[in-house]
Amino acid sequence: MATIYNRSRTINWLALAPIFLIFVFVIAPVINIFVSSLQFESLNLLRTESTRNVVWFTTWQSLVSTALALTVAVPVAFVSANFKFKAQRLAASLISLPFILPSIVVGVAFLQILPSSFHRTSFALILAHVYFNFGFASRLITARWIQIHPHLDDAARTLGASPFKLFTTLTLPLLAKAITNAALIVFTFCFTSYGVVRVLGGPSRSTLETEIYFRAMQLGDVSGAMIFSALQVVIIAFLFVVTTKATGKKHEQSTRPTITRQIPLRTRKQRVVCTAIISSATAFSIVPVLAIAFRSMNTNSRFTTTAWRTIFSNPEITRSITKTLTYAVTSMSLATLLGLLSACSIAYGNNKFRFISGLTTLPIIISAVSIGLGIIITFDTQPFDWRGAQLMLPLAHTLVALPLAMRIISPVLEAIPDSLRQASSVLGASPRQTWLNIDFKIIRRASISAAAVSATVSVGEFGASSFLARRGTETLPIMISRLLSRPGDSLQSQAFALATLLVMFSLAIIFIVDSFTKDKFSRDSHA
Repeated sequence: MATIYNRSRTINWLALAPIFLIFVFVIAPVINIFVSSLQFESLNLLRTESTRNVVWFTTWQSLVSTALALTVAVPVAFVSANFKFKAQRLAASLISLPFILPSIVVGVAFLQILPSSFHRTSFALILAHVYFNFGFASRLITARWIQIHPHLDDAARTLGASPFKLFTTLTLPLLAKAITNAALIVFTFCFTSYGVVRVLGGPSRSTLETEIYFRAMQLGDVSGAMIFSALQVVIIAFLFVVTTKATGKKHEQSTRPTITRQIPLRTRKQRVVCTAIISSATAFSIVPVLAIAFRSMNTNSRFTTTAWRTIFSNPEITRSITKTLTYAVTSMSLATLLGLLSACSIAYGNNKFRFISGLTTLPIIISAVSIGLGIIITFDTQPFDWRGAQLMLPLAHTLVALPLAMRIISPVLEAIPDSLRQASSVLGASPRQTWLNIDFKIIRRASISAAAVSATVSVGEFGASSFLARRGTETLPIMISRLLSRPGDSLQSQAFALATLLVMFSLAIIFIVDSFTKDKFSRDSHA
């Protein structure tokens, strides 16, 4: 970092590591998937009715899930952006909890709280997807809503606008891009959902993501799996391009106003409405989590801690816990470092480095399952037979976490005024001293948040791990899935106990993120 302001060779070196990693372990495997799938006769699979049914089910359940998630998120965003109330930070943390939970934990939670008649149904999948995404969508919309200057509302009311007209003619157009971006990302998460569908779905509720795994790992039809993976990438990439073009030219106020929009709850109507919205959202967030904890201590219809004692005495499970934490530390370190390098190359470089932002988005577009499949079919021959290498799993986790890590750090780094650096230089500080005393101190909290979120992604990652995990290297999500697939109430309780451990880890991460960012997580991580 000593020559961070040398805008020639230094910036190139900063960008080299993340670019190399994305090209070698994301782009090259995806290209290999496309090339390989086009060479097989199984290309005819695209014409079958079963494929059309899978694509149709994946699409319509994602659309419905997205619409319902936004329906729940907008009222929560309205309250969060416009009012101050007691325990606001706690409520925000609890409402955000579902999104940071591992997807398999969400599936396990709804497996517990829903009657058995709803298991393996579209309703279960849609409800779980709404639960998983509404908190994230509300934070995205809140971040934009709170930027709208309150004087605009005052002017509209002075001109006689009713609350409904004010919302439809002023607020909603200003929120349009944020809502569209939230809808796009939520749709992508629902479209590429794996853990939730794996647990709650079934043969008749298969999506493209689960079909990729089923064909590759259960049927041994790798060529068919590659075709589904290629199809999924094409659909998501097309959607991103269309949405970006549609919203790219819309003007948005990008700076937060000096006067806050948030006001104390003054009237009884405000208190009733806000309490009802926040209480309902908070209850929706924590009830499934409490159900998991309750089930972990309920075996054969009686209260017992046997499952908890077993998971800490079973060598196979304790090894899984150790491996999970080891992979999390490795992935956290790599993702944070690469995210920092990517953010620095964008902030300090010229416009030609802007492509790195899109490049680091690829793991979200491609999905973890496709990344895992791409790695095992690309690096399967000498001298690059790396399928069984233990580094592959934390590396895949790093790729999945990198987009979030970079987007947490980048907005904070880009917002640092150049005048601070210039003043430091005038006072005789070297480039290294300037970076350590100015830039690093400002982005330190964002870096801690990026590290925490990256660790959470690694601990809960299930898609790529399903392909890359080997006997003796299983992570907790793999172990949970294995225990749920076995008969016996005691084994089921152990699965719920492990899921509770993941919930506790996620709660700790939420606390770290909100403590270090002071409610800026939503603006920084998904800007």
